[in-house]
Amino acid sequence: MFDWLRLAAVFSRSRDLRPGADPRCTVDKDVRAGNGWKVDRFRAKQPTGAYLVLLHGWTLRGKDDLRLQAFARSLAIAGVECCVPTLPGLAMLTFDREDVAGLRALLDDSPSPPGIIGFSLGGGYALLAASGGPRQPRFLASVGGYGDLSATFHRSTEWGRQRPSDPTTHEAWVYQKLALAWRLREVVPLSAETRDELRSLLESFCEGHNVAAAWDFCQRVLGDTDWETEDERRQDAATLSALSVAEHPPELACPVVILHDKNDETVPPSEAQVVAEAVRRGSPGIRIEVMVTDLLQHVTPGLTWRPREVFHLLRLLSPLLRR
Repeated sequence: MFDWLRLAAVFSRSRDLRPGADPRCTVDKDVRAGNGWKVDRFRAKQPTGAYLVLLHGWTLRGKDDLRLQAFARSLAIAGVECCVPTLPGLAMLTFDREDVAGLRALLDDSPSPPGIIGFSLGGGYALLAASGGPRQPRFLASVGGYGDLSATFHRSTEWGRQRPSDPTTHEAWVYQKLALAWRLREVVPLSAETRDELRSLLESFCEGHNVAAAWDFCQRVLGDTDWETEDERRQDAATLSALSVAEHPPELACPVVILHDKNDETVPPSEAQVVAEAVRRGSPGIRIEVMVTDLLQHVTPGLTWRPREVFHLLRLLSPLLRR
């Protein structure tokens, strides 16, 4: 119960997205890791010995996403040391096998066996990077992650072609349109000023975003062009296959928790079971727990409050605070 109360305090503090230092912990910014990546290291004033690696999803901010920073800071205040890297491919909104290779090197170089929590695409990358490694994590959580990346990519492409009746109520659809324009920015005739506007919208979208402004940009600049077809043509099928958890069942020796928003438009909630089945195939005998809930909004805490489900979620994630 004590861990649950501490974790509830972590989630409460992590809602504060204001940037800046906190006297209750120390942050070493932009440290160069052994694999060459930039990482932030959040150090506790009173460390408990627990160590975590936190992985972002598709965000141009990478490790500097305010939600991730707030979560890491909140954990450090609770005594948990955190390493928060920028995965270069994900931070450019692309799929890149080198992200998994670099993450594996980062995990092997950890000062102690870490817990890992990966958000969205970071969840799948975490499973692949930890698979078969000589230094297994002590705990792994995937939040809003995918199982079959090839199927997820093609499903999202078809979904992107279907304009919702009110796009401002479908935030994930609008974000996908902006991300697609960014990936094709060398093809799409955008002025430097318009490209800067697109980057600004993408960077702020997940942090108190203005969906109406993003949708206005879609209408004013992007129009109805079928860029999904061009994106499909350019996407390397072998890369999608190599980054698919379903096609490469991970070999793990640690407990795995799979969390998913049951109303997720970005990654369908059915992917939670795809992930679980892949882990069971690759790692028979380990403990796997799955929770599909509307306590989440993709990868962030939602507004729903049901005590029984909240307690279950806290129980599943309480290993984050342990050594």
